[in-house]
Amino acid sequence: MSGRAARPLAAALAVVAVLVLPRLDVPHLSGSDGARLGSSPPARPAKGPCVLRADRLVLRGARFRGVVSLRTGTGSVRALKFTVRSLDAVNLDLTAGRGRSAMRLRARPATTSTLKGPGTGGVTTIYVRRLTGRVTGLGGSPLPADRTVSVTPDAVPRWLSHPATRTRTITLAAATASQITQFGGRLSIKGPQLRTTRRAPHGA
Repeated sequence: MSGRAARPLAAALAVVAVLVLPRLDVPHLSGSDGARLGSSPPARPAKGPCVLRADRLVLRGARFRGVVSLRTGTGSVRALKFTVRSLDAVNLDLTAGRGRSAMRLRARPATTSTLKGPGTGGVTTIYVRRLTGRVTGLGGSPLPADRTVSVTPDAVPRWLSHPATRTRTITLAAATASQITQFGGRLSIKGPQLRTTRRAPHGA
């Protein structure tokens, strides 16, 4: 599989047992201060929203990289950027698209799905438009007073954005990551169940 192939995380829904998620190519990433963070070939527009839900979401070796601007084929969007060593999702529920074209992938109940960066010590880059849930762990750091969070490019809590924050493990309960895309890594799911929400046309 070519490392230059550009697809949203929704491409994972096409594979049933072990998902290999290719990178999303983004031609320009700029932080909120305008500093250039990186570049790559032109992006393909996402085919639809991709929403990840989990009873528990654990971002290991996570570092918040700021708010970036992603230029896609349909225009620029702002997103939260994270790098993680791995991501664990308990009771993964992944939906891609909307309406009749939506697809849903669910892991077997009481299992943990894992996204790992490439190689030993590799990292995966994740972009997300909104991250919600209840903070239950910050790698040993004190938990925020308000543990129920809704993080967006316009609402980043200080415990996440503080410049002195080190790489750490972030744990969220009842988590939802909306319009999530990843860059590199492999996602393994146990007992995946894939279905579509297509319905017959009215009157058929």
